[in-house]
Amino acid sequence: MSLQEIAKGRIAGADMIQRYRAGERNFTGIDLKSARLQWPCFIDINLSQADLRWVDFEMGRTRLINANMSDANMEKVSLVSAFMLNANLRGANLRNANLTNADLTNADLTNADLNGADLSGTALIGANLTGANITDIKTTKDTIFCQTIMPNGQVQTDSHRLTDVQEFLRLYDEGEREFQDIILHEVDLSNVSLSGVNFLWQTRFSHVNLVGAKLTDCNFGGIKRIVFSDMRNTNLSNCEWRDPQIIYCDLRGAYLGLLDMYAPDFTGSNLEGIQNFFGVEEDMYFCNTTWVSGEFIPGPINSSERWIERPQKIRNDRF
Repeated sequence: MSLQEIAKGRIAGADMIQRYRAGERNFTGIDLKSARLQWPCFIDINLSQADLRWVDFEMGRTRLINANMSDANMEKVSLVSAFMLNANLRGANLRNANLTNADLTNADLTNADLNGADLSGTALIGANLTGANITDIKTTKDTIFCQTIMPNGQVQTDSHRLTDVQEFLRLYDEGEREFQDIILHEVDLSNVSLSGVNFLWQTRFSHVNLVGAKLTDCNFGGIKRIVFSDMRNTNLSNCEWRDPQIIYCDLRGAYLGLLDMYAPDFTGSNLEGIQNFFGVEEDMYFCNTTWVSGEFIPGPINSSERWIERPQKIRNDRF
């Protein structure tokens, strides 16, 4: 790859970011080959048929939620730890792509070419791989298959993971309070009462109905991410949750009294009317977030940058 090609890609990437920040979303067929896209949020973007070969997205922060990348050429793209929830990747060329630790929950990968792609630690919860080429993909024990439609049309769920909500509730009723490798996807936990649960490593919630649930005195430390879940009027009193990623969740009217919540990420979530929201030790992260007052915060921005105040002052002034 020539220096001229690299320079062209960098210029095109900078221009695309500027246009996206100005409100443009349709980039169908754009040539971003070799670009460095060091910007965290590309929510609802249309990159269908785009040339994204060798593109380097910002590691660990890129949000391509609800993105359309159908028929895009993404050979050798770097999307390490990217949020690709609900992404449309139908027919995309992802040969030798680096998708390590990416979240592809509910992504559509129908007829995509994943030959040689690195899926180490990748979450494929509810993903559709019908007709996809998965020759020579790299997976590890941390790669998650849960209600994943495989290329042959069969549904695969890792046998060692607890994914049955009724089994989870049965174990709880029998006195079990520590759970790991639990994935609850598209389940109903509305109005349940759980107390003192310690969620350990590799716990994930996606598309869960938690309306009116009472989850008190719990440790959510093992929940890396909860996405697209209905948490209206959920009671999370006296809980601990370090570095939570609460993505596209509806928390209207939720009760977070005495919650120890360190550095929460509220991308796409609705916090309007949250009650007793305190215990936040560090910056909150906002992107397409509806704040407690109903104000929409497009972001991406953290609380200190937005208000130029520390979280304690935010709590005192706004609750």
